[in-house]
Amino acid sequence: MAVTTVLGAGDVFPDLPNGRELLAPLGDLLSRGDIVFGNCEGAYTDRPEPAPTHKHLSVAPSRHGDFLGDAGFTVMSLANNHAVDAGHRGLRDTMALLRAQGIAVSGAGENLAEATAPTVVTHGRTRVAFVSYCSVFPKGYEARGTRPGLAGLRVLTGYHEPDPNFWEPGIAPTITTTPHPDDLARLDASLAQARRLADVVVASFHWGYSSRLRDVRDYEPALARHAADAGADAVLCHHHHALRGIEVRDGAPIFYGLGTLVHHLRVTDGTRRANERRHGALSSMAEHDFLPYFPYREEARATGVAVLEIDGDTVVGAGLAAARIGAVGATVPLGAGDPRGAHVLDYLDTLNDHAGLDTEFARRDWHGWAYAAVPLNGGAA
Repeated sequence: MAVTTVLGAGDVFPDLPNGRELLAPLGDLLSRGDIVFGNCEGAYTDRPEPAPTHKHLSVAPSRHGDFLGDAGFTVMSLANNHAVDAGHRGLRDTMALLRAQGIAVSGAGENLAEATAPTVVTHGRTRVAFVSYCSVFPKGYEARGTRPGLAGLRVLTGYHEPDPNFWEPGIAPTITTTPHPDDLARLDASLAQARRLADVVVASFHWGYSSRLRDVRDYEPALARHAADAGADAVLCHHHHALRGIEVRDGAPIFYGLGTLVHHLRVTDGTRRANERRHGALSSMAEHDFLPYFPYREEARATGVAVLEIDGDTVVGAGLAAARIGAVGATVPLGAGDPRGAHVLDYLDTLNDHAGLDTEFARRDWHGWAYAAVPLNGGAA
């Protein structure tokens, strides 16, 4: 059986009149994927009804997203914190727009059952199921029994005295995060269903703290490893707007944060300044030196595309092809000899060190691009 290549991107939301042109530099890379996954980070609609609980609107006219299928995407998650920004009508319009381009939708639907059901994409004789959930979203965006929305995976936060033997009012607490048991059981059921329907299962999670660079909250590795133990052959995560580390769990690669591929995002000066005051050097947003359509620090411009190579029912190869977000709203893949590609791979090492992950990457040339190969079975990649 021929190897099937699945590519996975983080946040994807072109929102400029020349978006088709701006995605063109990614064309050769995305064409290497038999199945191409991305997180559609917003709503495409011409009749928006802003949700009353939205935080920052990510809504664009339909024409700004009507070429995503031509760009190469074949399946997209809508389990994210912006999918219902334009209301239920906007969510329906987005799902319809993607499906009209031949793009399967994962992680959202007309009701809870549809939102949490696996989405199966077939290439040749290989069936790949995508299960998508979101842990960071405005209240009310989640699908319920008969109500549209996204597949929610709530995480409960606990604040505890750091020293149980000493009263010290006002000191920073110890923070713990625990998945809601009902949602965890629902995730397990989705993964079990996916295992019955497909040869390979990919779990997708929208989660984490997007306001700070490098941070991985304790629930992220706990849930990612749980998903691998429950049947996921690979885990693709997003929301952070910047890369996170990579590890392997019993042969299943876990990409803790794929960052942004193409997301034309505009924020106010006040938002940037507030992030800077709150997070200082750890703030993901740039207060001064920022790109007009990506107001994040230099560090966050390092990005890439996950690669999964599937033979039958097994992921036999995995890695990350390096890319960089540029000034005009386009993202460019980086060649194997490009020093900027080496910088992205160095940064991955830094991220793993920061998160305490022990995966060591092999640097390779993957079809001409700078590539971090992930060792799947404890040996060399």
